[in-house]
Amino acid sequence: MRALFTGILRSFSVQLLLLHLRSNSLLLLVWIILVLMMSGLLGPGLGIQYLFLDPEYLEAAGFWPFLIIGLAFGFFTMSWNLSTYLLIGGYFNFLASLSRPFFKYCINNALLPLAVFFFYGGLIVRFMLPKDELSPRWWQVAEALSGLTLGLIISLFLYAIYFNLTNRDISYYKPKFRQPPPNMGPARGTRRADGYRPYRTRALAPILVGLYDNPYHVSTYINERLKTKLVRSVAHYESAVLLGIFRQNHFNAILLQFFTILILAGLGFLIDIPLFQIPAGASFLVMFSLMIAIIGAISYWFSEWRITLLVLLLAGFNLLTSTPFFQHGNQAYGLDYETRAVYDEDLLMAQFNGPVLEKDLAATIEILETWKARQPVDKPPLFVVCASGGGLTASLWATHVTQTIEQCSDGRLLRSTALMTGASGGELGLAYLREAYLSDPDFRANGTSRLDRISRDLLNPVAFSLVSNDLFLPFTKVRVGGRTYRRDRAYNFEEELNRNTEGLLDKPLIDYREPERRAEIPLLFVTPSIVDDGRRLVISPQGVSYMTAPAAALSGRLDLRPDMVDFRRLLAGQSADSLRFLTALRMNATYPYVLPLVKLPTRPTIRVMDAGYRDNYGVASATRFLSVFREWIKDNTSGVHLIQISAFREDRAVVDADRQPGIVENLFSPVGVAGNILGVQILDQEVLLGQLSDLLGPGFFHLHRFNYEPAAGDPLRTSVSLHLTERERRQVLRQIDGREMQERIDEVLGVLR
Repeated sequence: MRALFTGILRSFSVQLLLLHLRSNSLLLLVWIILVLMMSGLLGPGLGIQYLFLDPEYLEAAGFWPFLIIGLAFGFFTMSWNLSTYLLIGGYFNFLASLSRPFFKYCINNALLPLAVFFFYGGLIVRFMLPKDELSPRWWQVAEALSGLTLGLIISLFLYAIYFNLTNRDISYYKPKFRQPPPNMGPARGTRRADGYRPYRTRALAPILVGLYDNPYHVSTYINERLKTKLVRSVAHYESAVLLGIFRQNHFNAILLQFFTILILAGLGFLIDIPLFQIPAGASFLVMFSLMIAIIGAISYWFSEWRITLLVLLLAGFNLLTSTPFFQHGNQAYGLDYETRAVYDEDLLMAQFNGPVLEKDLAATIEILETWKARQPVDKPPLFVVCASGGGLTASLWATHVTQTIEQCSDGRLLRSTALMTGASGGELGLAYLREAYLSDPDFRANGTSRLDRISRDLLNPVAFSLVSNDLFLPFTKVRVGGRTYRRDRAYNFEEELNRNTEGLLDKPLIDYREPERRAEIPLLFVTPSIVDDGRRLVISPQGVSYMTAPAAALSGRLDLRPDMVDFRRLLAGQSADSLRFLTALRMNATYPYVLPLVKLPTRPTIRVMDAGYRDNYGVASATRFLSVFREWIKDNTSGVHLIQISAFREDRAVVDADRQPGIVENLFSPVGVAGNILGVQILDQEVLLGQLSDLLGPGFFHLHRFNYEPAAGDPLRTSVSLHLTERERRQVLRQIDGREMQERIDEVLGVLR
């Protein structure tokens, strides 16, 4: 038993794994991150695991997406093999005495890749065959696993061809027409070579043989036929020959990695072609492959200095890109960046001065009067629809709830709605529905098609652009609306959203001014957050200076600072009306890292991001509007009905306080409230809604809530992501059939009738 254990311990595969654990912690960290992403332990609420478990390619799941994932996994595995071969292959001199040494190294280095691959396959089976599935879909499992395995085989086969044709091994020195190395003896039929020594002599001194011949005491290795072979001593070989073989193999490995990077950079020019927009999971694998290649190269060339050098490189890169020479950062398409608007406290206070405020109030009251004239009764109910953020889940849920009520009420809901607000994905759904209501003559008949389109993948082009364009082609340009802008993944997000919504939203902001004035569609406020000072930006084709400060500040009763900024007034000289509406929606859904922050043409520069940073549920904007126009609303309507459509609103579990936290956990406990920003918003907005009810009077304000919440304890619960699986779509669509939702819909229908 002891001999068996010793044999396993001294096998090449096990010694390689132990050496990785001891020396290649940075490279292993990449594997750990990948496993955490695949299993859902990293970013479970963001749905990162579904990028690997249910990939999409050309708007379809199945064999082909998994084939591409398999190709990318093979690329990642070979990047791992190449980098570790550079770093530790030279410790195992016996490899150089074997035919095809790199091939044998890869076979024996396969423990970790195989373990992750089989773990990944198990996750796929678990995902596709859940316990609650009445009819197991074995054919889908077979399709996925066959595509994944075939992709891996193809990828490894292509690498094998390259290295078989280019790598040298010890047999390179054996043909008769080549001069043999000193310790191999003369070739047959030739005279004794210069420098020949008998076989008994050794290239290494006897004392050093144990250190340099086989320092890790490897006893066996696995060959191409997957058979165990004994490791033989290579002390009789000239060390220069062995070193030369390793160097030549290393050079081929570096050359291949270099050309791979060039190919990825070249694919950046083809990113607009859907055929080249690979699944997001594959893009992550490619990105991890590059990380391993970079870490491996730095570790190979700089050894013990690798950590220091990586830190210095990051600091130097940050310093270099902060100079005026590097004009990076995303821009808002449609705006003029040749000039800059002043952004300071005086200008913000001037937003709601007397004449400007009076003009905007009068214009909006005129819109409300037009809206009232379109209603069937003298004092109609006024509806406001608020939709929360939450990725494509929120988009699908907001669209589904709103158009379901619209259809059940025979088209009365949108006609009775005066305002729409929201954040991120929820407002994407409302904006698409509003535009379809305005321009689609077959609006009611195309409801199912809209649900399909608003839930289509948006992450594949974003992820692939990040890997190919943003990393390797950061200076490419794109023309939008007659102006040139820097291209990055934000542009691909907009173009994919534009394709998914049939081009309906591809218009400038100003195009919505007249339809809103004529009350053909509800007002819609897009309110991204300003990162630099925490204010909110109000994007609307109408004048909205009354939204920039609380009512007490507008009336002059209190000297309060503005907490919102009127986009059109701030950037009037930068063609604010020409802002691409898709860009406005994208700014409102700019989740950090997934999409780049948007820089506006101001002095100093301000950056904007997701509206959810300040108002993830749209309630703060709605209550501000209703507070400002409360007198008109009381005199002209029968009451306010606020429909709050949210996703994951109640998903705020409290951790068991009886559990004794560790000392390290206690250090970070006070920071926990910062990570619970949405929970804090919910509580603050409960206060706002209560105050609004008091302000409007008893019986005049009504709240209708439609919250989507995944089943508790579901391991495959719906996520906050720009990618939805088919299972997630079904979960969202079926939620509305529940008894509680049906009762709430009936409440709204009772008001509309």
